[in-house]
Amino acid sequence: MTETRKPGRPRSAEADQAILRTTLELLATEGLRGLSVEQVAERAGVGKATIYRRWSTKRELAEAALNAFFAQLEPPAVPDTGNVRGDLRELARLRLGLLPITGAHLLLPRLAMESVDDPHLYRLIRKIFIEPERAIFVEIFRRGVERGELREDLDLALAADIFRGPLVFRLLMSRSDLKQARAIVEPVIDIIVRGAAP
Repeated sequence: MTETRKPGRPRSAEADQAILRTTLELLATEGLRGLSVEQVAERAGVGKATIYRRWSTKRELAEAALNAFFAQLEPPAVPDTGNVRGDLRELARLRLGLLPITGAHLLLPRLAMESVDDPHLYRLIRKIFIEPERAIFVEIFRRGVERGELREDLDLALAADIFRGPLVFRLLMSRSDLKQARAIVEPVIDIIVRGAAP
C-alpha cells in the first residue's frame, strides 16, 4: 500500500517516536544486520513510505534511533558519598537499576559484537555507551587519589575499565542477566580499592 502525502504536511511526532522506539527494540533483538525497514513499519504501525521519507536507509534509521536514545538519557551524575567504595557502590546501583528501563543491557552486547567490523557503528557506540560512563568512573577515582584513598600514580582510565570490564563481561556471558552482574559489584570494588590503595 502506497501512502500519499499532501505537500507541506507536518511530520507526525507520534509516528517518529513509534518508529524510533520500535527500531531500538529490534536493534536489541536483531542487531543492525537483522534490522529491516519492513519489520519496523509493521511493528510501529506505519507504512514503509513514512519511514523512507525520514530516513533513506536502515543504517540512517538505526543511527537516528540511537542518537534519540542518547539524547533522552539524563546526564550521568557523579555520586559523592565521601569515599571511593561508597561512590562506586552507588554508581553501580544507579546504573544497573536503569538498565531494565533503558534496555541498554540488551542493546549494547549485540551492537558491540557487530561493531567489530563496522568502524562507524563502533564510534557511535563509544559516543553513546562508553565515553560518558567512563568519564564518571575516572572522576570517582581522581577524587579518591586526591583524598589519599588511592595511590597517586593510579592510571584513572585503566581503573575505570577494570571496574566496568567484569560487569560487562558478566552481562555478555549471562545473556544480560542483571542479577549476575549485581552479584559481582562488591567483590570487584574490593579488588580495585585494595589493589589501588597507597
